[in-house]
Amino acid sequence: MREPVIATALLIALTGWCVLHGVSGIAGGRCADRRLEAAEIVMALAVVAMMAPAFDPLPQGLWAALLVASAAWPARRRPARAGRHQDRDPVPSGARAHYAHHVVGASAMAALAVAPKHHHTGGAGGTGVHEAVHAAVPAWTLFLLAAYFLAYAAVGVASLLLPRPAADPRSALDRAFGPLAPLRLVSARRTVMAIGMFYMLVGMS
Repeated sequence: MREPVIATALLIALTGWCVLHGVSGIAGGRCADRRLEAAEIVMALAVVAMMAPAFDPLPQGLWAALLVASAAWPARRRPARAGRHQDRDPVPSGARAHYAHHVVGASAMAALAVAPKHHHTGGAGGTGVHEAVHAAVPAWTLFLLAAYFLAYAAVGVASLLLPRPAADPRSALDRAFGPLAPLRLVSARRTVMAIGMFYMLVGMS
C-alpha cells in the first residue's frame, strides 16, 4: 500500500503546484486566456479533492456544478463576433486548441463527482466503491478516458524533453529560460494534470 499512497501524495503536491501556477498567471497577467486559466484551476482543485476526499469539505453536487461551469464558461468567447467587435478580445489559437481537451477532462470529472466519495486507490470497501463509480461512468468509458489522458501526457512529456525546431519562435524562450520558460511551464502543468487524470481513472477502473 505504500507505493499508491506515495504516488497519490506526489500527484496531490504537483496538482497543488498547478493551482498556484494558474493563480499566479492570472494575477500577473501572464496567461493568454483568463477564462480558460480559471477553468483549469477549478479542474485542478477538483482533482486534488477527488484524490484526497477526506480533506474535501464541498458536497459532490457542488463539484459537479463547478466542473460543468468550468467547461461552459470559456465557451462564451468562442462564437465569432461581427462588425467592429470582431477583433475585440480575440481568442488565442493555443487556448482554442486546448479548450476541447479541457471539456473532456471537466466532463469526466463532473460525471465522477456525482458518484459517492471514494479513495481511488482502493482499500476497505473497494468493491462497493468501484460498483458505485461504474454506475455513474461505464468501465469501458473509464478505460477510453484513461487511454486518452495517457496519450496526452506522453505527447506532453515528449514536447518538454525534445528540442524545438530552430524556426519555432518558442525555441528562443526555451534557450533564454530553459525549463522555466513560460510556455514550457504551462505545458508541464497540463501534462501533470493529464497524468493525474490517468492515475485516477486507472484506480477507478
